[in-house]
Amino acid sequence: MGGKNPVVILEDADLDLAVEHTMQGAFGSTGQRCTATSRAIVVNEVADEFVKRLAAKTAKLIIGDGADSKTNVGPAVDRHQFETDLKYLNIGREDGAEMVFGGRASEPDGIKLKGIDKLDDENLRHGYFVQPTIFDRVTPDMRIAQEEVFGPILSVMRARDFDEALHWANNVPFGLSSSIFSNDPNRIFRFVDKIETGMTHVNSATTGGEAHIPFGGIKGSGFGEREQGSTALDFYTELKVVYVDYTGQKTNNQYLLIS
Repeated sequence: MGGKNPVVILEDADLDLAVEHTMQGAFGSTGQRCTATSRAIVVNEVADEFVKRLAAKTAKLIIGDGADSKTNVGPAVDRHQFETDLKYLNIGREDGAEMVFGGRASEPDGIKLKGIDKLDDENLRHGYFVQPTIFDRVTPDMRIAQEEVFGPILSVMRARDFDEALHWANNVPFGLSSSIFSNDPNRIFRFVDKIETGMTHVNSATTGGEAHIPFGGIKGSGFGEREQGSTALDFYTELKVVYVDYTGQKTNNQYLLIS
């Protein structure tokens, strides 16, 4: 159940709210959630201000031991994920995206960073730490706009208007979660109707969820029934249909149907 979850930010959005929830969605749990925010699709009119505020707020996040209550961003779960994060840091730059914040990593024993600046913190020397990273001016054809990273790397895409933002939001193989920030009911409900995700949020992060609500996606993020909520019974059920001829006759149209 992978995801490349978008948050769409329109010109009438509460930018402080959008920045806070985008940061939480992208970098909370070190980006290691299937519902994590991978793309921020922002209309041009507010893109500069959004990126400026997001970078300033992200710079205040504390990287460190996940067991420490002061930590905001912990380590990658293992070496494999750490190396995946490093790979996509390099891919983003190679594809021409503009790195506006982050891009550094720790250098634990046995790993030599290539083309990536080292985090200058002795406390991070023995862990798989990647600095929360924001790429700006990402285009829909870039790999960081299409492929799941599962790490603290956010791609900011600048759209002309709502229609282009919606098109880009849907233009990926995945369809798990999404979000829109706006105060326009008409465009909000158009988004809810047209977005190709199994779950969507209005003026909140892509990561939110409740245990009693069905959970799941479509396209490359979906398989069978939804988990959780009342649909959990269907998820764990294999349907069998049985026809029982109760008449004993050779030809008849009377059956007891059991399913």
